[in-house]
Amino acid sequence: MKKITLLHTVKSIYNSFPTLLEEALGEKIKMTNIVDEILISNTLEKGEFTSWNKERLLCDMRVAEEEDSDLLVVTCSSLTPYVLEMADRISKPLVTIDSAMCRTAAKKGENILVLATAATTVGPTMDRIKMELDRIGKKALLRSSLRTDAMDALKRDDVDEHNRILSEESGKYMDADVVVLAQASMAPAKESVERVKDWVVLTSPESCIEEVKAFYENN
Repeated sequence: MKKITLLHTVKSIYNSFPTLLEEALGEKIKMTNIVDEILISNTLEKGEFTSWNKERLLCDMRVAEEEDSDLLVVTCSSLTPYVLEMADRISKPLVTIDSAMCRTAAKKGENILVLATAATTVGPTMDRIKMELDRIGKKALLRSSLRTDAMDALKRDDVDEHNRILSEESGKYMDADVVVLAQASMAPAKESVERVKDWVVLTSPESCIEEVKAFYENN
């Protein structure tokens, strides 16, 4: 049986992503789920990802070793730079939820909009897309927009309002050709944003699942 450790910082992703992953792989998977909300709440409170947070994150990552999982999947894009920084300190392969999405954005986009609902996500996602653009030697216009009110709506379980805010915000950037919904929790807004214009809308859960499927196909 396949064994995966998943590290989340948002309960809504814990509630949805494991099921989506299992359905995509078409079989039962032994999953260990870690939900560590303090990694983000503490960062917002302190204004930085502290050394204490890095130690805590590394402990979470090492659960994959303790469980002898095939793979560690980190579902929070705000954590990506720190996870990659410490990747060589664990013995298990890992996938970050936004890696494939950022590669696709760099490949397909000439005018890329990164939409986010959490401040901690904007910098890591922009930096990752810039890195991918540099890797393939490509120039593109890259902009971001932050709508924390959409996150507030989601916390109230008002998904319709969350989606409305994000589709409204994307409409301010009609010259964009690729829209990146930076956080996994934003995936429900994909169809609403796609209705604004005929552009490419990327979500991290969908891209991440394809990357996990590729991992098992190649191993």
